[in-house]
Amino acid sequence: MSRSRLIPLALLAAFAVGMVASASAFEPPTSCLKVTTTPAYCVAGVALVNASEKTEGTNSGASVLKATIASVTSEIKCEKGKSKGTIEGGVAGTVGKSTGTTTFEECKLIKPANCKLTAAGEKEIKTTELVGKLTMTGGRIEDKLEPREGAFAPISIEGKESSCVIAEVEKPETYNVTGSQLCEVDSNNTGAEKESASHKIICTAAGGLKIGTNPAEITSEATVKLTSGKNWSVKET
Repeated sequence: MSRSRLIPLALLAAFAVGMVASASAFEPPTSCLKVTTTPAYCVAGVALVNASEKTEGTNSGASVLKATIASVTSEIKCEKGKSKGTIEGGVAGTVGKSTGTTTFEECKLIKPANCKLTAAGEKEIKTTELVGKLTMTGGRIEDKLEPREGAFAPISIEGKESSCVIAEVEKPETYNVTGSQLCEVDSNNTGAEKESASHKIICTAAGGLKIGTNPAEITSEATVKLTSGKNWSVKET
């Protein structure tokens, strides 16, 4: 065979090898499936694998904390709230994770009536950085939230009257909410698995929050969306 014919064949072979190499290097997006065991985050129909998306949330209605503080039945109500953080995905087949903080605003100590939050606490109560981990509990998709370190959130209380046994007048005492909180993703799995711009995070009395050795309960509901505006869901990867 002449040298002039060998050159085009060599070029064709090199092109073919390059195409195969490019194809092997390209990994198609991991598909998102109905959750059966391992809930993870999907964004715009594609599994969030080794990536993250920023989130922002707005509380729907008031949030309420109930607990026994210094042997006294106590209740705190915050009219508003907001959150910001990220959702994260590891390799395919692992549960989705998140990080974030929540700020509860316009707060009042409802019980006991002779005590009150500090001025700063009435303005806002802010959680520490919380780490979330998606889980299946009784067949329901939930997000388990716990502090990265230390307390879930600090609460400062002072006496409104001298009869307040939690703290003295103008001498605030700080009590730490510790432990973890379970929050449902939407009111059912069908909603959580649907691609949508926003989803509800519904926190009820479930979980393991405490103040001291006494159980504490937080009930709240927030609408969470991606700052990018993309649709997202919770599915299996």
